[in-house]
Formats: sequence, C-alpha cells, structure tokens
Amino acid sequence: MNNPKAKELLKKVVVDVEAEASIESIGEQLLEIRNIALELNDPLVVKTLRIIKEKIEEDESLDFDIELEVPEEDLEEYEEPDNHLSHLLNLLIDSDNKYNREEIKWYRTAIWEEIY
Repeated sequence: MNNPKAKELLKKVVVDVEAEASIESIGEQLLEIRNIALELNDPLVVKTLRIIKEKIEEDESLDFDIELEVPEEDLEEYEEPDNHLSHLLNLLIDSDNKYNREEIKWYRTAIWEEIY
C-alpha cells in the first residue's frame, strides 16, 4: 500500500495478531485499513482485507490455516510461513511489490474458496 497511515496500521495489526488480541479489535482495524485501500482504488487489497475480516470472524479465531494453491513454477521458492495471517498482512504492507501481489492473489483465492 502506498499510504503511510495504512502501513502503520497494518504493522500494528501484525503485532496484535501475534499477541493474540481480540478478533473484534483486529476486525475493526482491518475495516479502517480497507477504507484507506478503497480511497487508493486498490481492489485486490480491498477484497483481501474484507475476506480476511470475514474469515477470522466466521472462524472466531486468528488461527489462519489455509491451503494455498502455489503454482508449480513457484513451489521451489515458496516457504510455508509459521503464521499465514501475519505473513499475509506483511505482504499487504508492501502490496505494490509485484511478487507480493502475486502471493496476495494466492491467499485471496484460497480464502475465498474456503469461506464461500
């Protein structure tokens, strides 16, 4: 995201996720960041933030076990993160990076398929 406030808020959410803060608090923060992404007209980030919020509220948990479909050509370089939610939020901090955007799309698709 190309917005200093959004980046700071995302960093705070990562800290809160790792500290296992309340789902409600994290959901509110994600909504605030999503509103900034709407202003920036970044549909990938907007949708990803919305479905992250929906998933943690639906699961009532910050445990973010998700099965990603990593393209075969990327399997060699891909390392499974310890915490998918923290990892995805960190990708969103630098969502302008084309490699991060690609991985964000993997997550978006996997979460979408899981909750819908």
